[in-house]
Amino acid sequence: MINRYSFITVLAALALGAPLAVEAQAAISEDFTGASTTNSWYFFNGACLTAGSATGVEPSGGSAGRMPGCTSIKSSYYNENLVGGYNGTFPDPVGSGALRFTNGRPGGYQQNGAIVSTTPFPTGQGISVTFKTVTYLGDSGGAGGDGADGISFYLMDASQLNTSTITGTSSGDGNGIGAWGGSLGYTCSNANPPYNGLVGAYLGLGIDEFGNFLNGATWMPGYTGPNPATADNSALGYGYKPNRIGLRGAGNIAWSWLNANYPTYYPNGQSAAWMQSAVRATCAAGVVWDNAHNGKAVKVTGDTIPLYDYAPIPNAYVELPASTQIANENAMTRAAATVIFYQLRITQGGLLSLSYSLNGGAYQSVIAGQSITASNGALPENFLFGFAGSTGGSTNIHEILCFKADPATSAASSAGASEKQSAKLETGTQAYFAYYNPSGWTGRVTASGLGFDSFGNVIIAATPNWDASCTLTGVAAGKTCRTTGAAGPIPAEAPASRVILSWNGSAGIPFEWGNLTSSPGGGQQAAIDAGDAAPYGANRLNYLRGDRSNEINTSGVGLYRSRTSVLGDIIDSSPTWVGPPVAPYTATWGDRLNPAATVPEAGSSAQTYTQYVAAAQTRMNVVYVGGNDGLLHGFRSGSYDPNGNFVATGNDGLEVLAYMPGAVVQTIHSATANVDYSSAQYGHNFYVDATPGAGDLFYGNAWHSWVVGGLGAGGSAIFALDVTNPTTSTFTEANAASLVIGEWTSASIACANVASCGSSLGNTYGTPQIRRLHDGKWAVIFGNGFGSTSGDAGIFVMTIDPTTHAQTIYYLSTHTAGSGNGIAFASPVDLDGDHITDYVYAGDLQGNLWRFDLTSSSETNWALTPGPLFKTPAGQPITTGIVAASGAPSSGMQQYLMLLFGTGQKTPFTNTNPASYATGTQALYGVWDWNLSVSDGGILGPGAANPAGWNGLSGAQYAGLTHANTGLASPYTLTLANLQAQTATINTTTQNRDIANNATICWAALSTCASNKQFGWYINLPGAQEQIIYGPELVSQALTVNSIVPATTNPTSCGNQSDTGFTYVLSAMTGGAFNQVFLPPSEAANSAINTNPRYTDTNAIAILTNATGSSFITSNAAGTRFLVYETNQVESGMGANGSNILGGTLGLNLPPNTAGRRLTWIELR
Repeated sequence: MINRYSFITVLAALALGAPLAVEAQAAISEDFTGASTTNSWYFFNGACLTAGSATGVEPSGGSAGRMPGCTSIKSSYYNENLVGGYNGTFPDPVGSGALRFTNGRPGGYQQNGAIVSTTPFPTGQGISVTFKTVTYLGDSGGAGGDGADGISFYLMDASQLNTSTITGTSSGDGNGIGAWGGSLGYTCSNANPPYNGLVGAYLGLGIDEFGNFLNGATWMPGYTGPNPATADNSALGYGYKPNRIGLRGAGNIAWSWLNANYPTYYPNGQSAAWMQSAVRATCAAGVVWDNAHNGKAVKVTGDTIPLYDYAPIPNAYVELPASTQIANENAMTRAAATVIFYQLRITQGGLLSLSYSLNGGAYQSVIAGQSITASNGALPENFLFGFAGSTGGSTNIHEILCFKADPATSAASSAGASEKQSAKLETGTQAYFAYYNPSGWTGRVTASGLGFDSFGNVIIAATPNWDASCTLTGVAAGKTCRTTGAAGPIPAEAPASRVILSWNGSAGIPFEWGNLTSSPGGGQQAAIDAGDAAPYGANRLNYLRGDRSNEINTSGVGLYRSRTSVLGDIIDSSPTWVGPPVAPYTATWGDRLNPAATVPEAGSSAQTYTQYVAAAQTRMNVVYVGGNDGLLHGFRSGSYDPNGNFVATGNDGLEVLAYMPGAVVQTIHSATANVDYSSAQYGHNFYVDATPGAGDLFYGNAWHSWVVGGLGAGGSAIFALDVTNPTTSTFTEANAASLVIGEWTSASIACANVASCGSSLGNTYGTPQIRRLHDGKWAVIFGNGFGSTSGDAGIFVMTIDPTTHAQTIYYLSTHTAGSGNGIAFASPVDLDGDHITDYVYAGDLQGNLWRFDLTSSSETNWALTPGPLFKTPAGQPITTGIVAASGAPSSGMQQYLMLLFGTGQKTPFTNTNPASYATGTQALYGVWDWNLSVSDGGILGPGAANPAGWNGLSGAQYAGLTHANTGLASPYTLTLANLQAQTATINTTTQNRDIANNATICWAALSTCASNKQFGWYINLPGAQEQIIYGPELVSQALTVNSIVPATTNPTSCGNQSDTGFTYVLSAMTGGAFNQVFLPPSEAANSAINTNPRYTDTNAIAILTNATGSSFITSNAAGTRFLVYETNQVESGMGANGSNILGGTLGLNLPPNTAGRRLTWIELR
């Protein structure tokens, strides 16, 4: 049995190539950016590779054929100069090309092209398809102002392709390609002869610039406009509408098929005009047409093969807004165009889903889980894949970049792992991982046990103990939880039984319809149901609570988006564990700066912290995490007995508490479909996306535990919950008013010292800190966030009255308003060990390192230390917390207060763009806060009126300088020139980050460094765009932090690289390397490790781990330190090999001393 004191875990959270086969393929992947294709394709008309120059050869017999290069058909098909592409010169560079169907402005009119795969793809396991398109350099002939016509992707019955007649030129007979114009090479046409649609068509996706792909002779049943039905193609549709993406179903309306299956009505021996008239009439009517006798529709009965007319899949379309154009007509090159990614999936049972992504942004749903077999017929045994593109009287370049198809069963296990930008998780004997799947935007939280291998190394169990998604959603009979392997049936948590709280603007409330505010002018009920037709009432609220009865079903009937998991995606929020109290507080309290101050914690009737620990020793462990389903979730995770041994009862991930911030109630429903959480066309939006903080605090003569959190990219709000007693009798909706301490938004927050401070509260990315202050009160301290109205950077300090727990808020500004600045994380520091915060350090978006002075017992004297203390070079934002630690450079020297941090920034993805990162070289820093001297450390500038600095206030002394002795000019801000550079290089063999020679720092406090005063160190990160977006930590005398190296995000590339990341471990005092830091004794005994050059590297300061968030630091029985971390990698399979996030552990070989003398390092917080 593992004791909780042994583990207190801290965690945050298109492949190409397949040969031509003569039998059905299980997967196919193609990169069209090169000079040739990997797979074999039939090609028609203008289809060609822009990076190729070879003459095309159609596949035949055992030959795979060869796709033509565009330069080879420039004269024979296009008869005009090729335009666009990589840079306007052809052929394009290999790897920077595309599959082209049409040329563009000033030519490109009345052109088309298509390809069809040669190898059947089996449908028995379903199918999952992804591909990318670009459309650009056109003219504005259509009403949509974006050229014409469009691109189609289609699935056809492999048995229906007549390969013997394929010559590279489409004859218009429906063999492999349908009609052009609005039909986009898929459907039959009512307008463009010879009118034949694709034979064997099963499903067609129209990427329609001009607007006719879904424009039938009449409206679909149930559709009431406003798009006019002008009968471009087929019988039914959703009218004429430019800039639309939509799906059509099966069809066979071509003369060859009609003649073969209905010879009575489509007899042999007819003229071309007669045959075209018959096809056109059949297409417009959607039924067999007796052109041979009376020119009327015919009711076909009996065993006759059904006639399919490419009918639209009901409601499977999206009309893009004017701000989002399929075609970028002004783009002169491919790189300037809008790249659209598509994901199409059909399950074994015939359930269809389609989503799209703009430029690599969030995938947005068009249709999800809708059955198509009733209207389309059963899936054929094998599919062929086709692409087509065409222009008419208007023009555009139409191109495909890459394509991949897998069985749906194998593709379904893929998931996106969260890359945590925020803090860490404290836990007992388990590691908690939170992650998400961008396909449907679902989330998972898993709990995995920790143990030891045979060498004594810390390891993570392969199979999680629980998965909150399976617990919350349930598992059907005959199914299993994908991560744990637990067999169903597992009942879902009943929506009506869940304890979900919210905020009505003045008090905590149950998240129930009757408790939401309502008023003639609006209120929370109106926000939840805005735009809905009566009497929807509580339907959407119930959906948000987990009710699935109104989800759109497989027949396309229902109100709200279908979900595969009730738990929404968890992207930037890390799990926060609250179990038995573990703060290092003592039974007695005293303020060492103000010894005479009254101490509420020491009152005669006050509960001591020791008593609180004993009373709460066995309370339920709860893991809190924010989700983009709009809720902070609390999942139970076992408990401990009075002796500190883990008790597995209740270790099941059951949700015991949830909170939807009032700010989220106002935004989770939107008139804009792609940011409306319940909409069938939801893309993605952020709601509760920050890591919550947790801590113990004292008021009312007793200790309490709070959880305090922000919204991250989801909004500008902070909320606090009282989670002291997580029992079923306390965690109830009836107790909402006492459980919810409060919520503060940019619109509602009021400060005692600053008017209109809400203008400085931005998106609350950081994790709030709970600390004791010198005014005798506990407080919540948090950064002002990013994107505030004022653009300032500062911190908020919310004090808690020791009697009533009433809150008073103060805002401390850096006076940078209007500059687009902001602070995410505030790092409180206790310099004298009395557990009372003295200073708060914080970095901002402009790279300034600030110090806020809270040493006074009077709130009116709290102030920013003028400065900043340090400023990074331009383009190096600080978006993580600061580690404040003290240590001595050598024996006998005073303690130096070192501030350790890195630079970098990740801007979250949107529905139109992928995530982006800070540009330029980023760095790690160790900066000495020298401004602690006796005489003038309080404010900048010496003088008789200057209050004493830290060393004049406290007996806890630190190395410091007067301003006059720094050699700096006012305002005494350190820069890169004042630090010693350590040079890190990339080991080309191992990819480790190495420092071959540790540079010596000539500290400014030493008399021997009068001409070369140095105040710390820095290391430029050597990887391309490598940066620090995760919080650093101190382990012994080492700084450890995980970096991220963003993958190349060129949307026109077919590479599907993942972000990578390195775990750094280096000297906190010097930034230098330790000898073989990644090869501790327990790992050195392992032959799989001790021969691996990544671990034996004597100069390594970083090793590739792909870790995300902040690692947890723990030890084995021998005292070896280990880092436990989450990665951005996901397993595939089931159970132990299932869709689990991959975690990892890393042992450290840290020396007991430096330079022959032991250093005492203390993390100050």
